[in-house]
Amino acid sequence: MRLKWLQNKLTFVIIPEANGSVMRVKMSRGELYLALLGIILLLGTASYLYGVYFHSSAAAQLTEARVNDQTSRLEQDLTNKNKTIDHLQNEVFQLSQQAAEVRSQMEQMKQLEHELKKLTSMKETQSGSGSEDASEVKAQAAGGMGGPAHLVTTQQMNTLFHTTHASYIALKQEIAELQAHWTQSKQSMLAKQDQLLRIPSLWPTHTKTITSAFGYRKDPFTDKLSFHRGIDIAGKMNDPVYASAKGTAITAGYDKFHGHNIVIDHGNGVHTWYMHLNGILVKRGDRIERGQQIGKLGTSGRSTGPHLHYEIVHNGKSTDPKPYLPNR
Repeated sequence: MRLKWLQNKLTFVIIPEANGSVMRVKMSRGELYLALLGIILLLGTASYLYGVYFHSSAAAQLTEARVNDQTSRLEQDLTNKNKTIDHLQNEVFQLSQQAAEVRSQMEQMKQLEHELKKLTSMKETQSGSGSEDASEVKAQAAGGMGGPAHLVTTQQMNTLFHTTHASYIALKQEIAELQAHWTQSKQSMLAKQDQLLRIPSLWPTHTKTITSAFGYRKDPFTDKLSFHRGIDIAGKMNDPVYASAKGTAITAGYDKFHGHNIVIDHGNGVHTWYMHLNGILVKRGDRIERGQQIGKLGTSGRSTGPHLHYEIVHNGKSTDPKPYLPNR
């Protein structure tokens, strides 16, 4: 019954404009449904294909935009990296020049150390590092610069880097050796300076008027011939009396012959003696600096008037202080 219904014929009348002939199309219900189904499938397929095409086109455009953005970023990164590489190349070149300058300064310092050792009459300590040219950096001549530009290759940059690195390693070792040498030189110079400060080469008073020299003289109390073991320097009461050299006070006291007196030990068997003081400003055991005021000039003990008896004792024997004292 249903198949019959599908086989029923339908007539479609197509009426054109006034002068046209009428057209009649007959088809069964099944044919009509099949035609409608075909049209629907065709339209659906076309819509699906259009949707796929639209989606693919949009995805392609989005992918292209992303690729363009990434390409732009990569180009920018490449430009920045090229700038960084150029900067690093310049830095390596600057470091190589600085290393050469430091090496030149190191050689100058070594020469200065050599001269200082000569001045202090010390034996020169030989350096373990090899000697090189005094200067590896030549001053650039005044004027312009020019010539064709040749790009630096990676191999050349690697060579320059390794050369500069090796130079800095060598400089580090040389600096350590130079520091040790200078420390030793400093200690030797300080010892030398300390020895110089212990030589009694400073006038112990402001005045330089000697009223009684070292050697034989007529005793001022007995008028008999006697030996004067120091020099007498005239002055006023309470004039400052200074230590003529660095040392340690081993005596600071009074007796009836020497009056208030101070004895300073300067090492190497050298003592200085300051007698007839009116006052003592140091005590036994004090460390005394060269030029330090240690007392006040006076006339205590066996004395005829204000003066300082100044005496130098070397290895237990009195010696003339005059050769130790400067003319001025």
